[in-house]
Amino acid sequence: MTDPLEEIEFLARSPNRIRVLETLSSGPHTRGELQAAVGASQPTLARILGDFEEREWVKSQDGTYETTRLGSFVASGFRSLLSVMETESRLREVAGLLPADRFDFGLERLSDAEITTPTRADPGGPLNRALELARGAETHRIVSYVLNHEMLETVDEATAAEDQSFECVVTAETVDLLGSEYDAWRRLRSLAGAEAASVWVTDREIPFAVGVADDTVYLFLRDESGLLRALVESEDPAVRSWALGAVERYRTASEELDRSALGEPP
Repeated sequence: MTDPLEEIEFLARSPNRIRVLETLSSGPHTRGELQAAVGASQPTLARILGDFEEREWVKSQDGTYETTRLGSFVASGFRSLLSVMETESRLREVAGLLPADRFDFGLERLSDAEITTPTRADPGGPLNRALELARGAETHRIVSYVLNHEMLETVDEATAAEDQSFECVVTAETVDLLGSEYDAWRRLRSLAGAEAASVWVTDREIPFAVGVADDTVYLFLRDESGLLRALVESEDPAVRSWALGAVERYRTASEELDRSALGEPP
């Protein structure tokens, strides 16, 4: 029996082999068409096709090459492996900050994710991107253990202008903190009284900070000291379903904030 790891290495160590197999898995090609598509020399192409025919991954007829069922199977599996490794590579920097134990989806669902991290040119990049998503949303939902002043201002202005419907679930501790500073108190009171907004307060712990701006989910990733390290955003349906479900679960265990409960301004 052939060693599977050796076969993986056989493919992985040659980009030309991968390209030939991928190209043929999409449909029959002549050698000339393969050379144009792959960019390999004729001697290299001849060696690759010979190796593939020996493994019964490729067959030829009248000068045309195509994958066998076995070859198509290998191409599909290798494509999946590449996708996994590409996703892993992109998530590696932030993997330790993801609340993965709270997800009801696999990490492969984050293969389309956009990751914004602070840079020297834009140290506030993650927050700025979240605010951009928030400003452009017609429907906006949040469940979080924190609600910063910039986001509070953004959603207050959007709902006041009737550009957005907004719903959020936050902890009682967050409300107490916001209520201790005048501008935040004023914004929170405005949201609590707006027709297009509702603020829900829970005594339960919320271990993550996630928003859903129309079809886009954005997830704040903070380190143990509370510093914002990244924003992960995704439009994957499974990720969106999880995020909306989280909002609903925490909302049903919450009470809607009455503006009178905020008391007098600090």
